[in-house]
Amino acid sequence: MSPTTDGPRPRQTRWWSPLLVVHAALVVVVVVRALLVAAGIPAPDLPSPVWSGLDAVLLLLGAPWWALVVPVALALPLPEVAAQGLATGAPVLVNLLLHAVLLRAVRRHESRVERMRPGAGSPATAVRPASRSTQTGLAALAGGLVWAVWLGWDRTASYDVVTGAVQSPYVTLQVVGCALSVGVLTGVLATRWSPVAVAAGVSAGFLVCWTVLAAAVDDSGLYLVGALLLAVGLAAGTSLSAAVGRLVWKVRQHRPVS
Repeated sequence: MSPTTDGPRPRQTRWWSPLLVVHAALVVVVVVRALLVAAGIPAPDLPSPVWSGLDAVLLLLGAPWWALVVPVALALPLPEVAAQGLATGAPVLVNLLLHAVLLRAVRRHESRVERMRPGAGSPATAVRPASRSTQTGLAALAGGLVWAVWLGWDRTASYDVVTGAVQSPYVTLQVVGCALSVGVLTGVLATRWSPVAVAAGVSAGFLVCWTVLAAAVDDSGLYLVGALLLAVGLAAGTSLSAAVGRLVWKVRQHRPVS
């Protein structure tokens, strides 16, 4: 048998992924929407949850650069449309570029590791890792499910046994339980999947669900402040939980077999 057909061909390293394509499409949608609003063009008549979801996606796609770019864009002597385009487009485009660069770096690293592994390329050992796009999507669904189980159903005021007062709509133990569930879920998934994909997916799913509901009941626009604080908390918490989960996985992998 000729060398060109003996055994499976090495898998080529792609610079893109389905998740990166979705990321780029969302960036186009939110930037075009922001430019249309700044130009005074009426927005399409869509249900309120759709616009709330877009606000949540925009907030997520540009974090954490809003605090740096927005004040600079508003301070520059630019027309309103240009300032709005810079304030909206720069943060999301920076993260899109970082996504592409990190994806390429991770793919190259995996390719080198696969070539160095003993027996790599043989039919018995060459196993393609699960798609990170699929992992991120499933993690996002899991994050949204945690929100629905703990917070999504609650619309009424309740007595808080911790503070001794009536709280609306969530009580302290409810929030603590939700936070612990997010942390445990992220840590467990990170023992099997990519910790970056898990942390990003759980955070995105939870944040979008929370923001859509908050926007539906808040006419003041202050829900965006809460969404920003929630995004920071989710990013920190899921990153820590994913790191702990991955550390546990590595310890178990290197544990001597008795």
